[in-house]
Amino acid sequence: MTAVRSAAVGALVGAALVLAACGSASPGGRLVAPDAVPTELVPPTLEGNLTLGEYLPGRQAFAQAGPASLVSDGRLWAIRRGETLVGTLQISTVKRDVSVTSPRDHQAILDGVMTGISYQTVDVGGIKVAASSSADRTLYLWFGPKLFEVLQLKGTRVDPDSVAADVISYQLSTGRLGTVSPS
Repeated sequence: MTAVRSAAVGALVGAALVLAACGSASPGGRLVAPDAVPTELVPPTLEGNLTLGEYLPGRQAFAQAGPASLVSDGRLWAIRRGETLVGTLQISTVKRDVSVTSPRDHQAILDGVMTGISYQTVDVGGIKVAASSSADRTLYLWFGPKLFEVLQLKGTRVDPDSVAADVISYQLSTGRLGTVSPS
């Protein structure tokens, strides 16, 4: 379980640091209050008796990403079947001067999260999702208003497409997730 937890934290910290390298300053160099992650986007449970619980050290990793980060606020939830960690859901809001509809910012986030891996774009419930699979994990990334999300599922412990569809279906039902594409 420690190796799985380390991998999840490593992916989170890696994404936060890569996004920091993309560069985006606060307007006028001032500190801007972060736009909080809308926690109502996190389903209490998912198909197959999966539960979600916030991984609190993830907040600290986002807070340490630095002022050049595109991320305003970030949170990480562990997805578990019983005591077994099967994946993570990361929700990050972007800074006010970052636009997920700007082709440049949109691509910077995609490149930062999907570093070094090939991905395809699929439609899940009307939402465009970048998806990548390997032998040991499946990674999904999608955008919402002023935010992006990363769902990472480990190995074959769950059906990744069903879990992604379940998360997005829940989020659409909240009215807080809408179709967002670069213009």
